[in-house]
Amino acid sequence: MDGMADAEIGRTQGVVAALPASSTTEGLLSFDADLHVGLVNGRAVALLGLSRTARQARGLHDMLEASPRLDRDAVASLLAACLAATLPDAEEEAALRLPGAPGLHFAIRRASGGSWTIAVFAETLLASGAAGFDPLTGLADRAMFEARLAAALDRPPRRRTGSAVLLCDIEGIRAVNQVLGHAIGEDLLRAAARRLQAAVRDADLVARMAGEEFAVLQSDVEDGERAAALGGRLVELLGRPYLIGGEVVIVTPRIGVAVSPNDGASAGELLRRAAMARNEIGVEGTGGFRRFSLEMDRRWQEQRALEIALREAVAACAFELHYQPQLALPEGRLTGFEALIRWRHPERGLLAPDVFLPAAERLGLMRRIGTWVLQEACRMAAKWPAPLTVAVNIAPAQFEDGGLPAAVAEALAASGLPPSRLELEVSETVLLASAESALHQLLDLRQSGVRIAMDDFGTGHSSLTQLRVFPFDRLKIDRSFIQDLPAGGDAAAIVRAVAGLGRSLGIAVTAEGVETMEQLRQLCAEGCDAAQGFYFGRPVPIALVPDMIGRLGQAAVPA
Repeated sequence: MDGMADAEIGRTQGVVAALPASSTTEGLLSFDADLHVGLVNGRAVALLGLSRTARQARGLHDMLEASPRLDRDAVASLLAACLAATLPDAEEEAALRLPGAPGLHFAIRRASGGSWTIAVFAETLLASGAAGFDPLTGLADRAMFEARLAAALDRPPRRRTGSAVLLCDIEGIRAVNQVLGHAIGEDLLRAAARRLQAAVRDADLVARMAGEEFAVLQSDVEDGERAAALGGRLVELLGRPYLIGGEVVIVTPRIGVAVSPNDGASAGELLRRAAMARNEIGVEGTGGFRRFSLEMDRRWQEQRALEIALREAVAACAFELHYQPQLALPEGRLTGFEALIRWRHPERGLLAPDVFLPAAERLGLMRRIGTWVLQEACRMAAKWPAPLTVAVNIAPAQFEDGGLPAAVAEALAASGLPPSRLELEVSETVLLASAESALHQLLDLRQSGVRIAMDDFGTGHSSLTQLRVFPFDRLKIDRSFIQDLPAGGDAAAIVRAVAGLGRSLGIAVTAEGVETMEQLRQLCAEGCDAAQGFYFGRPVPIALVPDMIGRLGQAAVPA
């Protein structure tokens, strides 16, 4: 405890009582009739979270006020009880439990030589899992952490020091629970808690907030450098391998840091901004720590505004579809269009799907959006000359309840579009996420006459495996391979291999992202069946589709 023994002798006057033998299990500090502090043991220092400076306080009021684990009301109540204990007719012992000191309780006792002691207890509360402490790890819980943080921020200016919140998420514990069992997962949480507790000072508070989320309240922070240094140490320490139940376990810590007063003046604001910084790190990767910045808050505000407007747009079906032509090779005959969603934002104008669809996925809106796209695309395509087709992308959320075949049948029936003129594009992500359920639904759809295409072929880890379990009608080569043609040797080899695979399996192959004549000529040479991209035309609103049909209906691919 920074050189302080468990029974440190105070330098203030008039206090000579020795600490009792029970000091190893309870915090003890003594005072005299003038409320001068005498003896303070290390357990009291830890339980009250006293900093090095606070330990040197001569007055009881100053010492208690410096504790981040006592709010103003708790300090006032405890001082009043200490004054009452010094009166001639006071009881030998008085017990207190204070709302402003969750997880702690106190006993004020008369000692010998005109002195009194305050005993601070926490061990019995830890054992019973009472409010204020997490029963699994023994750390403070969320309620205690928030109370301590609020108390630290609410101190008088002359006694207020900077505080930092380090919010830590440990990725990998859920996987441990699934693979090795919850007992190993709980041992891992306890081990992580011990590492956190060992890495901080006595004056700092460590809490388990929920699940695999921990937090550290770092006191006496003059600037962000000290908090950043602690964040770096915690990432390194928590990322070291664990030996749990004979198993070596490695997890990934992500830590967000927010420092008062620059990053926030209230407990809620600091916690929110620490979470914002942590989420900037991303779920995948090696982990790390990040300090909050105002740029993060600006992005968060923009994202929040986008999500509010997106909910309103979904409720009003305020989207539109643009259509990109698809042509058969080598003759260059127009075969249909791919329907691509756009959102005409009231302030930001026309937005591409990569701007708002990730937010729609987070908000659980993709099923409603996907249903609207399907219905609108079928309604518009029914007006085109036969046999032009329309291709529609299907999101994973549309497979979740098993209702995709019914939704497709309803869209076809309402529009009058024949099933053979509808092609559904699914990515490997869809198949991996929904597994057997998705395959059953796709088989039902294919039997109804709807065609099925695998989108972004070649970018996943098991595309060939998917070809073994489902008979796709079309493979769409991802644009990342096309953009390197004709110079890219590897890209050309991949295109050649996919085209050959398609011929062998009787599956049509479409190249996406075609932008130049040179790319088109090589695709024809490699035997690709179809193509789409800016070379033929950018996606256009429905009003311009008739003109595009007229123009491309007369087009031919140059030799």
